[in-house]
Amino acid sequence: MTTPTPNSDGHRPSDILSTLKRLGFGAVVAVPDSWLGEILIRIEQEPTMTLIRATHEEEALAIACGVRLGGVRVALMVQNAGVLSMGAGMVSLAQRYQFPLLMLVSYRGTLDDPVFYHLPKGRATEPVFRGIGLNYARSDRHRPIGPQIENAATCAEEGSCPFALLLSREDIQW
Repeated sequence: MTTPTPNSDGHRPSDILSTLKRLGFGAVVAVPDSWLGEILIRIEQEPTMTLIRATHEEEALAIACGVRLGGVRVALMVQNAGVLSMGAGMVSLAQRYQFPLLMLVSYRGTLDDPVFYHLPKGRATEPVFRGIGLNYARSDRHRPIGPQIENAATCAEEGSCPFALLLSREDIQW
C-alpha cells in the first residue's frame, strides 16, 4: 500500500522529484530530451541527488548499473526511443544480472506529442518492451503520480529487474 507524496501540490513533475527524494534515490542517470529538460535541471540542483548526464542511452544504462553496484539507489530518465536503442544492453546486462532499476521514460509519439516524427517510436515502444521482457506500466493521468512512481520503484526492487514507467508530457515537462 502506498501513501500520497507529502506536500504534493498537484504539479506532477514536482511530485516526481519529491517522491524520488522521499524514496532515497541518490542518483539519476539521464539522456536529455526536450520533455525532460527542466526536471533534470531541478534534479541537478537537489543536494540529496546526483545527476549524471550520459551521451547515449546504452551508456546511461551501463552507468546506472554501475551506480547501483556501488550501493546507490538510482533512477534512469530517458526517452522511449532511447530504451528502444538500448535493447542489447537491457537484456545482456540489466535483466541478466537483475539490476533493480527504476526507469522513468518520456513516452514520445503518442497523442500527447505534437511532433509527428515521434509517431513511429510511439507505435514501437510497447511491443518492443514486451518483446524484450521489460516490465513496464503507463502512467495514469487521473491518479496522483507520486504513488505510481513508488509502485514502479517497488516493482523494480522486489522483482530485481528494470521497470519502466512510461510518462506523458504532463507528467514530466516542467
